[in-house]
Amino acid sequence: MWRHIPGVTEPKRKNTEEIGDKEGETSTKKAKVRKFSEKWKTDREWLQYDDSTGVMFCSVCRTHAKEKQRGNSFVVGNKTMKVETIREHEGSRCHGVCKSVARAQSEPLFSQPAVAALTCLSEETRAKLRAMFRTAHALAKKGRPFTDYEWICDLDEQKGIALGATYRNKTQAKEFTQYIAEAERDEIRQMLKKTRFLSIMSDGSTDSSVKEEELVYVRWSHMGKIESRFVGIKSVEKADAAHITSTIREIMVRVCEEWESKLVALATDGAAVMVGAKSGVVSRLKGDRAYIIGIHCMAHRQELAFMDAIKSHAMFQRVEEFLCGLYTFYHASPLNRANLVNSFQALGHKPLVPTRIGGTRWVGHLLRALDHFLRGFQGIVQHLEQIQSCDAANVRGVQQAKARKYYSTAREAVFIRFCGFLHDTLTHLSSLSVSLQRSTITIAEAHSCLSATQAVLKKYKTREGPMQAAMTKAMRDNNNSYEGISLTSSDSQTLVASRVKLLDRLVESMTDRFQDVSVGVLCATKLVSFANWPESGDAAADFGDTEVETLVNHFRPVLETCGIHAENVMDQWTVLKSFMYQEPQFLSHPHVSWATVNRSHQHSCPDLLAVIDLVLSLPASTADCERGFSTMKMVKSDWRSSLLSDTLSDLLIIQLCSPDIKDFDPRTAMMLWHESSVRSRRPDYMDGGAKRVSERVSAEDSDEEF
Repeated sequence: MWRHIPGVTEPKRKNTEEIGDKEGETSTKKAKVRKFSEKWKTDREWLQYDDSTGVMFCSVCRTHAKEKQRGNSFVVGNKTMKVETIREHEGSRCHGVCKSVARAQSEPLFSQPAVAALTCLSEETRAKLRAMFRTAHALAKKGRPFTDYEWICDLDEQKGIALGATYRNKTQAKEFTQYIAEAERDEIRQMLKKTRFLSIMSDGSTDSSVKEEELVYVRWSHMGKIESRFVGIKSVEKADAAHITSTIREIMVRVCEEWESKLVALATDGAAVMVGAKSGVVSRLKGDRAYIIGIHCMAHRQELAFMDAIKSHAMFQRVEEFLCGLYTFYHASPLNRANLVNSFQALGHKPLVPTRIGGTRWVGHLLRALDHFLRGFQGIVQHLEQIQSCDAANVRGVQQAKARKYYSTAREAVFIRFCGFLHDTLTHLSSLSVSLQRSTITIAEAHSCLSATQAVLKKYKTREGPMQAAMTKAMRDNNNSYEGISLTSSDSQTLVASRVKLLDRLVESMTDRFQDVSVGVLCATKLVSFANWPESGDAAADFGDTEVETLVNHFRPVLETCGIHAENVMDQWTVLKSFMYQEPQFLSHPHVSWATVNRSHQHSCPDLLAVIDLVLSLPASTADCERGFSTMKMVKSDWRSSLLSDTLSDLLIIQLCSPDIKDFDPRTAMMLWHESSVRSRRPDYMDGGAKRVSERVSAEDSDEEF
């Protein structure tokens, strides 16, 4: 307006820092940025502030809040930097309950009111709780759903076992299971506190709900005794290195807070996300601790070596195609399968139906399929001959054509003899695979098994194995027939060339895949195997000195962190050898082990035996993880695909770690259940009302009788 009025100048503008007038003008002053004040922590030990994310949180609630309270702002992280917000949380019911739980857990176990209340319970009530905990344990051990708990309790009542009316629903069964699993974790925590070194075995797989699950085992050795335990499983939001690393850390912190300072090795499969040199999971967990060893599962490596050897091998591809086709031919047709069984029965033999060669990575499945074919050769060929005949009734032309092809292939002498050679080779590879899958196998033992297998395979280039030799003799004695079946003429040169080619490739690929086991730190671990020790003390004067020095130099940082005097290890190694060779026939004793050595010489060689424990802690494979995933698929089936990660972890730790049903003692789990309650548990709370109802019903029934 002032522009259109003569003689009026532009009014003076207000300062942007001034506040609006009383009529409600909004201020242009910048909003005040609130910051966390350290004085708010006074008398509030629970209050914490995270500089990286700019949030404050309650350490007590983060640790002890229940699942339904995990959405609380002081559990997730609060950005409202006001003292009023802190006071509001301080007076909340959630904070009060969590403080009570923390206070109860910090007291000695038998001085807690809840535990005292448990000891004051009557024997009848304790027996009732023991029965309920045993039922919950049995359900978890057998992979049954929580809903079975209710009808089992009803069944127990009908058997005359008084369980009362309290804690009889599936929700309580799940809670009992949680405390049973927590009791097992407490046992693992106590064992990990005693040990100085540990290794992690981890692997990933997809469950029935198509979620990526990361499973973790821990291996350690204490006083020469090797232990391997399942510690947890957790779903991964994204199967990349960052998320997998974070998941492993979360699982490990739950069972051992100081696990990073004790970590000496990580065993994984050969996936790039796990073993990547720059940003793989192993590299991320190692950090700047160069002494931590990344170990590629040796059972997987053996399988990969076999896969490398059979690539582009014409004769093996024929065998593989034949076995796959034969399995499909009988698996997809109940009629063919039934007629095959009849063929075996007519010959008076045990039916051996062809099996599949795939489905898992282990070579044992291929060996089983080949073994069924060779041992059931007569019955299978007889049935194929019946089908491929043009006079066969009720047989389609496609079935006849397939049978004619399989019959022709099965009667080739070269093919059968190569199957015999392959059976001999796979027998040793399968035996090696089984050895590598043992939970307590050491790298030294794995190296010995590998060397023995390679030696046998090299021999097969110049001589036949037992199965192939038996076939050759049978064909020679019976005018080129086997199991009463006439075979076509054989070409020995083709067979020898195929055999030598496969063995050369197999030995070469195994050498390439296991080359790290023959050098460096992993090679130095061979001294823990008594099979590698010299027979006499004179020959053992310098035995193991180089290996011990290599191990000490590599693991010196972690040894010194654990309080081990690295400079004394070499002298103690000499002392131990002297003691051992003074004992008569200690190497030939069937029960010699590092556990017995620890009991005898722990006082004289403590630093050396600690190094031995470190070496024994190194895992050779991740077969335990594979077995854990097999159990997971039985627990989290299609019918239970909605199980949460925590519940799945509880069920797995019960199945894999807890005692059998007949040996289970529920007292520890009952104690944990009682001590976690803020107020005393009331197992008899509803029993009075149920008793009165029962008495009234009984009285009414008795009145009706009169």
